[in-house]
Amino acid sequence: MDQIEFKILFRGPKYPVIVVSADRLYSAFDINQLAEGCMFSVPIENKNYIQVVDSTGNEFWYKPEYYTLSPGFVFKKWTKKQIIETFNNSENAKMISQEYSMKSLSSKRLDKIIHDICTILKS
Repeated sequence: MDQIEFKILFRGPKYPVIVVSADRLYSAFDINQLAEGCMFSVPIENKNYIQVVDSTGNEFWYKPEYYTLSPGFVFKKWTKKQIIETFNNSENAKMISQEYSMKSLSSKRLDKIIHDICTILKS
């Protein structure tokens, strides 16, 4: 693969991350996978950016026209429920006929949920 032009502004995400594309979800465990996932993603609806959620639940925005990832400025933190619903409603989950359980959310750590979902997406 050719060299990918990819910049991070202000601060980088904590890995693993979920890249939310209009057609599917991508997981990334390092900057190279993140760059690749962002480059192949399609913005959702009327947005001009790709959403990326890191292992702490913080949202980042990838702007394709600038090849730049930066912290999100409007919606800062994703909840456990939002992350699980995003996965369960994704094309990935439909293709493999698998859902992440919504039971006992209070006893599950956010970073564990994201890691589990990233592992499922990777396979």
